[in-house]
Amino acid sequence: MSCELASSGSLGAAASEQGECMKLALKASSVLFAITLLSTWAIAQGAATGDLQITVKDPNGKMVTNATVMASNDAKGFSRATTQNTDGEYRIAALPPGKYNVVVTAPGFSKVVFQDQPITVGQMADLPVTMQVSGGETVVNVSSEAEVVETTRTSTTDTIDQRRIDNLPINGRNYINFTLTDSQVVRDNAPNTGAAPTSGLNMSGQRGRSNLVNVDGADATDNSINGVRSTVSQEAVQEFQIITNSYAAEYGRASGGVVNIVTRSGSNDLHGTAFGYLRNRNFQAVHPFSTVSNPAYTRAQAGVAFGGPIKKDKTYYYFSYETTRRHETGFSSIGLTPANFGLVNNVDISVALGQAPGTFPLVSGTPEQKTYFDNLPGALQQIGAAFGSGAAQAYGQEAGAYATWMAGASGIAVNGTYPKWFGLLAGSAIPVPSNGTSPLTQFPSSCTFVTNNTLCNGLPGSFLSLQSQTGNFPVFEGTSLYSLRLDHNFTSNNRVTLRANVSPSTVNGIEVNGQDQPFGQNAFSRTSQQSYRDVAGVFQDTWTIGNNKINEFRFQYARRGLAYFFNKDSSAGF
Repeated sequence: MSCELASSGSLGAAASEQGECMKLALKASSVLFAITLLSTWAIAQGAATGDLQITVKDPNGKMVTNATVMASNDAKGFSRATTQNTDGEYRIAALPPGKYNVVVTAPGFSKVVFQDQPITVGQMADLPVTMQVSGGETVVNVSSEAEVVETTRTSTTDTIDQRRIDNLPINGRNYINFTLTDSQVVRDNAPNTGAAPTSGLNMSGQRGRSNLVNVDGADATDNSINGVRSTVSQEAVQEFQIITNSYAAEYGRASGGVVNIVTRSGSNDLHGTAFGYLRNRNFQAVHPFSTVSNPAYTRAQAGVAFGGPIKKDKTYYYFSYETTRRHETGFSSIGLTPANFGLVNNVDISVALGQAPGTFPLVSGTPEQKTYFDNLPGALQQIGAAFGSGAAQAYGQEAGAYATWMAGASGIAVNGTYPKWFGLLAGSAIPVPSNGTSPLTQFPSSCTFVTNNTLCNGLPGSFLSLQSQTGNFPVFEGTSLYSLRLDHNFTSNNRVTLRANVSPSTVNGIEVNGQDQPFGQNAFSRTSQQSYRDVAGVFQDTWTIGNNKINEFRFQYARRGLAYFFNKDSSAGF
């Protein structure tokens, strides 16, 4: 429909057509407003670039307002230039992290070149430049890195650069732990109370789930409980920024700190690495808490990473793969402290069952229970003397029921069965289950004649006795990290990035310390098993409009399927 009013026709028709045009204008405005909001929301997820502000002055300290400033990264075929300034202050925004050659030119002045100036993620650097008057073509090269300051930042930040990531030693290749080199960050030692892992970092006194982790500006945090999702291999990380205080409002969902991770991209040169790390029991010390002399321990981590050009100065790729395979030993103190689960094995309950002392084999109980049954003959005599033989007989029956319950409970808890000689009491002191299962494998609290409950069907199949959980237990892990990043320069003002990463993982032998966690509480050595399949894809389009406008669009699709159950491995004495 055209929104031009004809010069002829009725006034009513013209008014009607004008009304339709107004509706279309309102719809168009609503769509544009929505797009603006969505773009703002996407940008606000996190930082993946840095800004460079150049202050240009002449030898007398006066501002130079007619200069041209260019920042270029020749290795990646990327450059950005500007002449827009505010009283001699020039700003180049949204530069991908890396090293840039900064060239400043102005009529009547020598050209100044700063080589290999680093721009880091989230940085707002201010580079002061003093131009020298020149009557001809003169170039002043500054070969060393100029000192850059950040005069506009209010937050407390630190950057872990590629040099530290590549060279500092780290156990397990969890590169986020490099943040511990910052004095304001400590390890979060809070108990693990769920399936989703935390960042493991305590920032500003907050727990690990109070932090925000971004990868290439996209959220890498679980939306439900703020656990950190799987990211990428250490080989694929270029650098990351730590923000611990006073960060901007764009970083939501964080009361502790923020970690901004930037992945590596390809360049005009082909580079690659291959690595492998092995830890084995044969050439490392025995764990000090091991209950055996030669516990199983093997950890292997290996991978490859390489990147280069698909089309020089235009399109680049970077691929990384890392795998972790662990076969280790978990150490359990069940049954060791206190010894024998705090029980003694010499409790005589013969008198409680109406027989002379020593008639029946000894059973297990607590030291206090042993004292009670040792003193039972004297107690029966005192009750008989004081209240008569009927009272003594009634008390003896109660003592017999208690003896049956105690011996049965101790046997079920420790060994999963009553004492063998309790088979003599089947049908009298203990009931025979109606489903034909053994009378020696019942819960004493619900399967006794005293409680008048004969509907006993044996122990559940998932029940594990304490004795079966003694000794060490196995810990297995199989985790892989795949990631691929593609970068394409349409022009010097338009760059797109696509990254995809996949991480399948299965780990068992996880020790859960939370008292309110049902998983693992009735499993082998109180451990759990976790399996997940984590997939994420990020697309980003950065477009420079004019000298001072940046339009950035970012979209992420992320999905993680996670299963968290009790560990089904019931082997003992591993």
